[in-house]
Amino acid sequence: MDLFWYALVGLLLAGYLALEGVDFGIGMLMPVAGTEAGRARLRRTIVPLFLANEVWLVAFGGLLLGALPTAEGELLGALRTPFLGVLCAWFLRDAALWFRSAYGSAGWRRTWDTVLSSASFVLAAGWGAVLGALVRGLSTAPDGSATATGGDLVHPFTLLCAALAVAGSLRQGSLFAARGLPEGGSARARFGRLTRWLTPVLLVLSLLVAGAGAAVTDAPVAVGIVAVLAAACVYTSDRVQVTGRTGTAMLFGAAPLVALPLLVGAVHGTTVLATRSGAGSLELPGAIADPASLALMAVTVLPALILVALGQLWFWRVFVVGATPRRPPVVLVVSIGADGGFVPGPPKSDR
Repeated sequence: MDLFWYALVGLLLAGYLALEGVDFGIGMLMPVAGTEAGRARLRRTIVPLFLANEVWLVAFGGLLLGALPTAEGELLGALRTPFLGVLCAWFLRDAALWFRSAYGSAGWRRTWDTVLSSASFVLAAGWGAVLGALVRGLSTAPDGSATATGGDLVHPFTLLCAALAVAGSLRQGSLFAARGLPEGGSARARFGRLTRWLTPVLLVLSLLVAGAGAAVTDAPVAVGIVAVLAAACVYTSDRVQVTGRTGTAMLFGAAPLVALPLLVGAVHGTTVLATRSGAGSLELPGAIADPASLALMAVTVLPALILVALGQLWFWRVFVVGATPRRPPVVLVVSIGADGGFVPGPPKSDR
């Protein structure tokens, strides 16, 4: 049962990254929009969604505190510097989404567009770096506790994981942005080219993560399987996108983002917080809450999480599926000729 709660915590983080990866990507793509109308359209595509997606992060933090209270403190202590950067970027990203339309000044909007794209990049790269450092294993401080040093955060494997998260988010963002644009338009073509360019980049990054992970961890087979599966999903996403099934393509395209938290469990098993030396590591039996707390969470938290998942499905159905623009029906305009007959005119939309 302890393993169930640990896996559920990881699942919530994976769900957050899969959903928020779209928002990260849209934010980073603001400079690609080209025009003010394009940037405003991009912002509108994620404003209804980002708060609902962040519920998964809140649920992750709450479940981590409730089910793994010791791990929560150890993780925050060991990763306080990168977490602080991610937290600041989170606040700035949300502020940019809210404040951009507060005033009509062009300079005001450009400023918040810059903040939005920069903060979104830091969020994607920050989460990738944090998870990459956890996969590789943290350093051990002089007092024997786990800590993330500067060398851990700029290690080549960590940087590869950060690049994988950024590229995966950009591809998800370009897929999502293109789905709401008219066919044949220049903006849709621009995002389509970006998606096609990012596909081989993600494939290469996935294989590089597999190779580097095999070299720096004690579970090369697990790293290779997860990374190769992520690459296969990206390839499948590209094939599906050709057929026009954008939703399915995005589902497969989220694999690189989901793979990062999955790698932590695949490499370290029940070691919740691993260090390369072994000193300062935290095992699951020492991190899990007491049985009484877990029993209480089973009857209170689990139903709430099910409702959150169902609410997320409903939210996406209303604001994404239901908001997808459809071709307007064509109305045939007719008029009565001089001889009393009907004369067809040029068709026009009823909108």
